[in-house]
Amino acid sequence: MGLLYRILPCGAISAAAGIASAQSSSFLPLIIFLSLLFIFSQIKKQFLLFFICTVICGFYMIYFMAIDSSNTTRYKEGAFRAYMSVRDIPRIDGDRLAFTAEMAEGEAVKANYILQSPQEKAALSKLEPGSTCFMTGVLKTPKRATVPGTFDRKEYLRQQGIHWNFAVQSIKGCQSGGGPASFLLKIRKAGLGFIEKHVPETSAGIVQALVFGDRFLIEQDVLDGYQSLGIIHLLAISGLHVGILSAVLFYMLLRIGITREHAKWCLIMMLPAAVMLTGAAPSVLRAAFMSEIYLLSSLFKNRLRGAQVLSIAWLGLLLFNPYMLFQAGFQLSFAASFVFILSKEILLKPKHQTVRLLLASFVAQLGSLPILLFHFQEVSFLSVLMNLCFVPFYVFIVMPLSFGGLLILLVAPPLGNLAMGVLDWLLGWSHWAVKAASSLEIFTFSAVKPDVIHLLFYIASICVLLMSIEKAISCKTLAIPACLLASAFLFHAAAPHFIGSGEVTMLDVGQGDSIYISAPGQKGNVLIDTGGIVSFKKEAWRERKKDVSLGERVLIPFLASKGVKQLDALILTHADHDHMGEAEILIGKNKVKQLIVPKGYAAEPADEKLLRFALERGVDVKTAKRGDRLVIGDLVFYVLSPETADKNSKNNSSLVLWMNAGGFSWLLTGDLEKEGEREMLKAYPRLKADILKVGHHGSKGSTGEELINRIEPKAALISAGENNRYRHPHKEVLEILKRHQVKVFRTDRDGAVQYLFGRGDGTFLLHPPYDKVYSP
Repeated sequence: MGLLYRILPCGAISAAAGIASAQSSSFLPLIIFLSLLFIFSQIKKQFLLFFICTVICGFYMIYFMAIDSSNTTRYKEGAFRAYMSVRDIPRIDGDRLAFTAEMAEGEAVKANYILQSPQEKAALSKLEPGSTCFMTGVLKTPKRATVPGTFDRKEYLRQQGIHWNFAVQSIKGCQSGGGPASFLLKIRKAGLGFIEKHVPETSAGIVQALVFGDRFLIEQDVLDGYQSLGIIHLLAISGLHVGILSAVLFYMLLRIGITREHAKWCLIMMLPAAVMLTGAAPSVLRAAFMSEIYLLSSLFKNRLRGAQVLSIAWLGLLLFNPYMLFQAGFQLSFAASFVFILSKEILLKPKHQTVRLLLASFVAQLGSLPILLFHFQEVSFLSVLMNLCFVPFYVFIVMPLSFGGLLILLVAPPLGNLAMGVLDWLLGWSHWAVKAASSLEIFTFSAVKPDVIHLLFYIASICVLLMSIEKAISCKTLAIPACLLASAFLFHAAAPHFIGSGEVTMLDVGQGDSIYISAPGQKGNVLIDTGGIVSFKKEAWRERKKDVSLGERVLIPFLASKGVKQLDALILTHADHDHMGEAEILIGKNKVKQLIVPKGYAAEPADEKLLRFALERGVDVKTAKRGDRLVIGDLVFYVLSPETADKNSKNNSSLVLWMNAGGFSWLLTGDLEKEGEREMLKAYPRLKADILKVGHHGSKGSTGEELINRIEPKAALISAGENNRYRHPHKEVLEILKRHQVKVFRTDRDGAVQYLFGRGDGTFLLHPPYDKVYSP
């Protein structure tokens, strides 16, 4: 039993090392792991342990390679029609219907359909999991991550065995069907619908999250607050929820006269159904699988210990789906459980319950720290305190009111409405507290994504600190691992300011403009324009709860990946929505210190509204005109235009900037048109620039041959949306650039274009991947 106790945890780590090595095509993790394991086995004289763990490592590495190599598609991009079944619960948001559809051969696609009328919306809202329909449409390759630090949807879907987005054009001849899994999903859909219909808006999303593991109805700023404060686990079905509900159900079974053994068998058979009903997220699978193992082992004489159960669950789930290893939810769920099990002696020492809760929150935060920094590049120092407050609040108030209120709603609606009203009032205040606490940037630690060395240093420091606390050694000795951990924090946060390179990155924001510029060592960081999705007024039934936000999905994750908590300046070249549409989000999230706009920017009430909002949020607002010199840290910009605002053209009122960075001169033209170009060249007849940001997304009305002849650029940057309706960049502009042998980079084709530089020259890179493509 002693050898088994050591083999299972070591075997779990072996499996992770094998999968990680196979996925990365680098054997460094494998070499490091096997070397450490060999040293350990030599010291402890556990040669069998080394052999078994090596076999497990090799097995999982080969197993992952086999799974990954077979993860392919048999279809081709283009028009497609077939009878397809609905695999999951269809989601309707405004005029958009989304679901996973499965072919007859078993391959799945992500289907999206734009509803044409309220009547069609009502009809398709009855679409059930397991239904089979004849669908026509177009198969499209999923969008890859074209901006550093952003969500890679293509890889996310590939890990689920999905290789296509299916743009559905028609859905006909639907017939119900499906097996036990579809039956459970239909119950889940009915439950979600009942909650949305009968529970107040503020609390409906929380109740759905706690009962069915669905967070769709929760407001995005509330979710962001829970995420940044490290209490998002409260809104997921986790070990806490599974443990409480299993205990309640077990007690109820005993009260009705069922024996303990039979009650355990009942729970064992019911847990898989509960997993399906609650969404089968990694945290649910981990908690349910561990409960199953605990219950099964308790039916026999030799009960397994916590570390053994956790290791078996880890090995089993990675066998079920090895891609889970790379999911943040899977890693966080096991990390929290792992540190709790290893820190059991620490958590039992305090006699006062409050101290225990505080210590448990601290330990959980330590265990999740490397994972949070790796995936999200930030962690809140308020997390321990927020967990201390919110865990009891959810366990003793929110969860009982959520489950109890639903049951009362079914049997006595008036009393149920009263209970949900109380819950709604409480959650309204708690959401306000979460948003207020998460807005305190001073308590948030942000840094660039840690590399392997940093991660190992964090993990080693945390392990040593926990071991020292468990052994109750002196405060003087405890200071050593504490200082190591603090040093890792400080070095990680300060590294970009000492060794970080400068960069100019033209972000892929679709049909818009956004350029990030940072001096070496982050001694000045600026965002020029924000991009923005132009939206048109819709009928009420078409309005969506979850609109796409470039600020939330692109700009903020990108800045987080750079370790930038706040921009030194946001420069808006002009007031067109595709250049400033996300400015309000950045300002509202306290990401901007200073806002710079051109003279005459506020030509319309909406433009003036943004400036007032910035002033209300404490942002320093400045205007710029021709002849000004903008100094932001080590960055210096010269304003070439406008001299005065052009009342007839926002584009010709664009703020045009010239700068030196990385050994090149840069001309950033906003949406300046040919008329504005001629006026600028008249004012600056000797103007030259190595790199040109092509005006107005490469439209025919900008970037005249006179400009190219005069400034003689070596390379040109064009920001345009993939397959945009305006067909930018225009063929005529591309031909002018080609005639003058100007190297062209385009976001619609290349994704984000990045120029990295030190104190001298630099290199152009494309994302993805980061390949060297040009060095003029």
